[in-house]
Amino acid sequence: MRTPTIFPEYPIAQIDKCCERLKVKCGARILSYYKMDYSTDFPKLPEVAPAAAKPLGAWSRPAVGTKQIVHSFILAADERANKVKSFPGNTSEEHKKCQAVAAATGTRIELSESKDGALTVVIKGLRSKVEDARARLVRDLQTQASRDLDIPKDHHRKLIGSVASHSWTSMCFSNTVTKFKSFQGKEGAALRQLEADTNCRITIPSRDTPSETIKIVGPREGIEKAVAYIKSVSERESKLATEHIVCPRIFYPFIRGPFNETYDKLTLETGAKINIPPSQANNEVIVITGEKEGVHKATAVIRGIISDKQATTKSVTCTVARAQHRYIIGQQRSGLHTILRETGVSVEVPNEDENSDTITLRGDPSKLGEALALVYQRASSVITQQIPAPTWLHKHIIGPKGSTLQSLIPNRGKVQIDFEDAGTIFLEGAPEEVKAALSVLSAEVARLQTEMSIEKVKVHPSLHRHVIGRGGTLISKIKDETGVQISIPNEQTNSDEIIVEGKKEGVKKAVEEICAIVSKIENEKSRDIIIEQRLHKLIIGAKGENIGKIRDAHPNVVLSFPDVNKKSDVINIRGDKSEVDKVYKQLQSLAKELAESNYQQIVPIFKEFHKHIIGKGGATIKKIREETQTRIDLPEGDSGEERITVTGRKVNVEKAIDQLNKIQNELASIITVEVDIPVKVQARLLGNGRRLISDIEEECGGVHIRFPAEKSDSTKANNHICRLLSSQKMFLTIFKVTIRGPKGDVEKAQKLLTDLAKDKEVNLHEDVVIAKPEFHRFLIGKGGSKINKMRESYDVRVMFPRETDTDKETIHLLGKKEDVVKVKKELQENIRQLNETVESTIDVDTKHHRHFVMRSAAVLREIQEQNGGVVISFPKMGSDSTTVHIKGSKQCVESAKARIEEIVEDIEKQVTIQVEIPSQFHRALLVNRGQKIQDLQSKHGVLIRFPERRFESAEDADSHAADMVTISGRDTKCDAAKQELLLMVPVSKIINVPIDMHRSLIGRGGETVRKLMQDCDVNISIPKNNESDEITVTGQSENVEDALKKIREKIAEFEALAEDRKLRSFQLVIDVPAEYHTRVIGPKGATVNALRAKHDVQISLPRGEERSDQITIQGYEAAARACAAEIDDMIEEIRSMFTQEVSIDAGFHPRMIGTRGKNLKKLMEDYGVEIRFPRDAADPNLVIIAGKSEDAVYDCIDHLRAEEEEYLVDHVDRNQYISTRVQEPPKVNKPVQISNAPWQLDIGSSEHFPDMGAAAPSHVVGGAWGSARRW
Repeated sequence: MRTPTIFPEYPIAQIDKCCERLKVKCGARILSYYKMDYSTDFPKLPEVAPAAAKPLGAWSRPAVGTKQIVHSFILAADERANKVKSFPGNTSEEHKKCQAVAAATGTRIELSESKDGALTVVIKGLRSKVEDARARLVRDLQTQASRDLDIPKDHHRKLIGSVASHSWTSMCFSNTVTKFKSFQGKEGAALRQLEADTNCRITIPSRDTPSETIKIVGPREGIEKAVAYIKSVSERESKLATEHIVCPRIFYPFIRGPFNETYDKLTLETGAKINIPPSQANNEVIVITGEKEGVHKATAVIRGIISDKQATTKSVTCTVARAQHRYIIGQQRSGLHTILRETGVSVEVPNEDENSDTITLRGDPSKLGEALALVYQRASSVITQQIPAPTWLHKHIIGPKGSTLQSLIPNRGKVQIDFEDAGTIFLEGAPEEVKAALSVLSAEVARLQTEMSIEKVKVHPSLHRHVIGRGGTLISKIKDETGVQISIPNEQTNSDEIIVEGKKEGVKKAVEEICAIVSKIENEKSRDIIIEQRLHKLIIGAKGENIGKIRDAHPNVVLSFPDVNKKSDVINIRGDKSEVDKVYKQLQSLAKELAESNYQQIVPIFKEFHKHIIGKGGATIKKIREETQTRIDLPEGDSGEERITVTGRKVNVEKAIDQLNKIQNELASIITVEVDIPVKVQARLLGNGRRLISDIEEECGGVHIRFPAEKSDSTKANNHICRLLSSQKMFLTIFKVTIRGPKGDVEKAQKLLTDLAKDKEVNLHEDVVIAKPEFHRFLIGKGGSKINKMRESYDVRVMFPRETDTDKETIHLLGKKEDVVKVKKELQENIRQLNETVESTIDVDTKHHRHFVMRSAAVLREIQEQNGGVVISFPKMGSDSTTVHIKGSKQCVESAKARIEEIVEDIEKQVTIQVEIPSQFHRALLVNRGQKIQDLQSKHGVLIRFPERRFESAEDADSHAADMVTISGRDTKCDAAKQELLLMVPVSKIINVPIDMHRSLIGRGGETVRKLMQDCDVNISIPKNNESDEITVTGQSENVEDALKKIREKIAEFEALAEDRKLRSFQLVIDVPAEYHTRVIGPKGATVNALRAKHDVQISLPRGEERSDQITIQGYEAAARACAAEIDDMIEEIRSMFTQEVSIDAGFHPRMIGTRGKNLKKLMEDYGVEIRFPRDAADPNLVIIAGKSEDAVYDCIDHLRAEEEEYLVDHVDRNQYISTRVQEPPKVNKPVQISNAPWQLDIGSSEHFPDMGAAAPSHVVGGAWGSARRW
């Protein structure tokens, strides 16, 4: 089927007009489709001869129009203002003016003067610029004339505004068309436009002068144009007239006629404009304007109508209910116009703001009766009815896309049905149709109210996301299980009402689930606690042991620790309110305890005394730790750090520091001396990161030199005093510098500091020397011999880089200038010698080569690093050569050579001994990938080998060989390693633990027992399936005893917890009537939660549909009985209250409650009462009011009655008048049927498609394979 083509030259509007014309022709019988004839409804367009198209070449381009134009005009000889001709080499006045105009307008102007004296002016440029230039040239070059014109005074105002009041005016003068464009603006703007268009100056006398003469000055051509235009305006104004007719408003309908027919006819015939005031206006003057003849004619007709109606018109009144007035008026007052047309009687209906039911009829007395009958007929033709139906039922009655409503009311097109937001269904239409629809809809509303219900659950907006669940899973689950619709308000509305609607059983179940979720969430609480981040790790414990205990004790609490990189001290606690507070207090006390027990202080102890502080096997430091309950951390042995860190409680830390200092003082004569150093000198001594002081400490045997804290308050004050004294040339401010160490070293350091401070203005010279870090040990010499010799010879301090310095190559020199220069020269000479490369050889037996190159040549790399990066080359494996080549600086090569000889000597003097250790203990010694054995090897420089495991499984293997452990190394070191290895052999002991405590000892996932094994470094074996109460502990003797002690402590702790649980399991059951349970719970569970927190008990109330009066209280017996007594007192207080049940209209309940219960709370506070709305009550209007005072209750009831009465009165007044409801007829899209269209022609018809002429047959000669085919 072909789709008809709609051509662009025939718009849809034309098709609609054709359809309307066809509709009129058909009359009352309307066709189901529009019939159209293509030949008449779409006439053929006039033929236009095609424009000859200019062929475009291969490289041709379409022409592009220019924006510039060329304009020329001629000034006659007698019109020229300056007739002086120009001579060669002389420029005339006209040329000067043209040049000025061309420069001002940006155009090109050419002048040409003919023999008769005429001047031709050619202007080229943009259109706007050309017009501007022409106007200027006419004013400058053309002669000016003057003319006076007499125009009536009353036409002057129209002349000034005429250009603004007309779109454009065309006038022809000398074959030139001038258009005066519309110009809007202030008074006089139109006159200025006329002056600009004619190049004239027009002077109009002012309003106060009696003169009527208008003066025009300018070129003759412009004067003629201006005069002609002014005369045309004056003539047009002389033909116009205005009439005013005083007419009573009651005759306006007769002048207008039915549907404004009389008014339209009169306007069309006379061409006058008739302004009739609206009927509501107080104005009774009709204004007629236009041509004089038409105005006079229209005035006569209107005056005749008024005089006729004044003589014949009578009036009659009738009373019709205001609700029916709109049916009399009709759509767009069509009812009143219809009565006026049929009877000639006008009907006046009072306005809506007039409280009147009286309708007035005016007209011929003989027609008043007929008109009155039509009024009553229209008033009773339509009735209205209202059905009360809650708003939430409307969508169920309407159904999807109105399907349910259409099935209930098949003839819905005859009845207008509106669903009001106020909770009513409005019916309007014929009485029979309205009654039928009323009965059907009333029955449907009653059925839906019986089967369905709606509930509004108050939930705070912040909890909506918890009800919805992640991705809506929770709310979707509730919907699927209950089959209800749940509407959660948008976040932007900030509403706290969740609406649940559907079947009654489903709604009830859904509300209970939502309330349960909300109750659980409301009982949660989030709280932050600030604890120093350094304590977080201690709170968490090893592998989360400590925090695991807190979580086990409070499973409903979630603890969130900040990320280590965030440097935050905030720990978040979220969960049950009571448990959150308990955890908060627990963490607070734990943090306080940890802060007190982790006080930290650093004490300097000379490096040579560290081994004495550790003691044999760590006995001394272990004893100090146990006695002071502190943690003592010593620096690593290979580091140069001397400070020892002590952590614990402040008192214990100070006690531990005293013991450490006591050990140091006993071992050496440690003294403390204070030296007075001026402030100015101190600043110089502390420069360059305390380098000079550190160097003095090292030189003097590691004494400790301490200056006052640089940023303390005392220092700031002293610095301020120092500046004041310096301004007065006084340098007496001094600081106490403390020197602590052995007596001889302290005296040496004191002398050095004193010598440096003797002269406050000493001019010390500083310089640096650059040397590779591997050369520093050679520059210092063995034991510092070379550098000490240099210091003795010269008064210069040589300071090498420290381990903490980033620059490892710079050596600082400080001293007198001449000495610093000599030392620098000597050091540079030594560095030059070290940079000279030499090569040497050493013989090493091939059997020792493997020791140097095994483990990725670890020994060889260590020798290279210690000796300035020398290159050491061993022979290839498998060769018989014993020569080892060493290449590098001379001193480094000699040092490396000596080290290799020392290692070879140790290997040759190596011995091997065997230690018998039962094979079952080998695995325990090699735990953690043999870490203990590796530490023992590093400590004594020996090699320990265990027998291979294959011996253990061989049946014929010697059991004695499987127990032998081999130790290789120097003879003296092997014995020490043997003794320590035997001490590491584990022992086993048994402890009896009750079977019911095994589970607690193991912990969650074995966490507790694993932690115990890690802390004590033992193995704990617990019998499976509770076969025995014997637990075996295996490990080193000291560790086993420590583990047994902790297990006994655990047993005592478990017994105490069991006794506490037994005491807390006391239950007390009390009877409380179910109607008081909500009072015990309180708003959002506030009351019951307060009772739980106050008495530390658990209170269980009946849930869901369970109907019981019993409340169970569990906890300590004394607390449970105290809680029960408090609940009894609460119930007695409630029972003593005076209660009244009143019936208050349910529609007033929302107003009484107010937004979020604001009005209800204020009402209860004002009268001291409680107001409840029973949910399950049969009467929805029931309200319960209770209070301690009977008068207060009755006062509250009286107040509510008055408010209810005021609400009902307002409700009736508001619904008394209903706005006009107009039902537009549905639009029906009817198909269009077109005949005689081009696409409907017969292709095979010779009439429609004639031949274009016979074609001559072509003769084609085929080849060997026949004629060619062309497709």
